[in-house]
Amino acid sequence: MPLVSVIIPVHNAELFLEECIASLQKQTITDTELIFVDDASTDASGELLLTAKNSDPRIEVITFLENRGVSAARNAGIDRASGRYIAFCDADDWYEPEMLEALVGACERDQSDVSFCRVFKDRENEQINVPLGFEDGRVFESGAILDELIPAMLALPKDGDGQPLSGYTPRNLFRRSVIGTIRFREDIHYAEDLLFIITCYLNCRRITVVDRAYYHYRFYKGSVTKRYSKYIPDSLERSNEALTELLSGSPLCMERMRIRKRKMSVDAVRNICTNQTPYSFPERIRWIKEYMGRADIRALYHGLRLRKIAPRTAIRLGLMKYRCAFLSCLLYSTLFKNWA
Repeated sequence: MPLVSVIIPVHNAELFLEECIASLQKQTITDTELIFVDDASTDASGELLLTAKNSDPRIEVITFLENRGVSAARNAGIDRASGRYIAFCDADDWYEPEMLEALVGACERDQSDVSFCRVFKDRENEQINVPLGFEDGRVFESGAILDELIPAMLALPKDGDGQPLSGYTPRNLFRRSVIGTIRFREDIHYAEDLLFIITCYLNCRRITVVDRAYYHYRFYKGSVTKRYSKYIPDSLERSNEALTELLSGSPLCMERMRIRKRKMSVDAVRNICTNQTPYSFPERIRWIKEYMGRADIRALYHGLRLRKIAPRTAIRLGLMKYRCAFLSCLLYSTLFKNWA
């Protein structure tokens, strides 16, 4: 039985795949199995994986004949994994050499079920070391996991432009026993990571913070962009529904979920207006008007006091609160199209 199984979904990743493979092979912990799941790639990814497999007995390759998505690929990897711990990596990202050693060491030292680290956000012209907001070596016991750690992942305490603790699956190392039968929702294409992580966290007795950056999350033109996605808002809403059901017993989590849902509703309107949208301007207005008029969306804004919110966020939320469909479409298609 290997110490760590690393699961890597691959779909048309030939530009970066060799760097990813090399970073996993260079880990200071060598007792690993590297499970690559080729999700019906049409580029040279399959050939690169075959070459790597032939030169490294730790590498396994699962091949899908049709594209099934990242969740299905990760699930296939989990089903195959035999390691005491399970880690994840995306095929266009990479690890620092000490990543697995640091995360395994934290779990072993504290007898934790999960450890997680910082990430680097690597863009073309800059690298950002994203803070966690928790001190290195902090151990969350089961009560604090629900009362402090999970709320920090859902949303900030108040509506604003800042981001909560990100739900990147690859920053986490899981004991295989804590994953158990938990799997990624294959019908969710956005925020499936957060749902999977929180579901696992609720099974944990103890979680350790490693406040150092070891994972490189690559941003480039073909990755996380502001292009239109057909999966928004449906996937976000499915994820939020599942999270609400999981966390309904925690008033603080429910408060944070309300803030999260407001942010997601703004994202849905922005998405319909963003680059490569298939909708004409009148079609966008009709969609936004119908979306803003939904009872569940209106309810998110009942009682919201915009005067207590920073101006930029207040503008976005005000457009939603007062159902300004035409103005939203105009602004997000022009002046606000680059707003995060």
